[in-house]
Amino acid sequence: MNMKLSDIKTIQGVAVEYNIPVTTLKTRLTLPNFGLIENIDYRKMGKGQGVLLSPRGVKKITKNRRNIKDEI
Repeated sequence: MNMKLSDIKTIQGVAVEYNIPVTTLKTRLTLPNFGLIENIDYRKMGKGQGVLLSPRGVKKITKNRRNIKDEI
């Protein structure tokens, strides 16, 4: 799959687009339920810098995981 630069989104951009707080999205990066893989689904640009999400990462991080027990 070839990705274009326009396909990549920032945490802040996703927060605005999906109306999810930035702090919630940052927490979801570390939760195993969301299954995000660093350097595949997202990339941290450095201390104090932004986080970039691939299209697959956006899909994973915005998924509602309230009913996670139903998926197991």
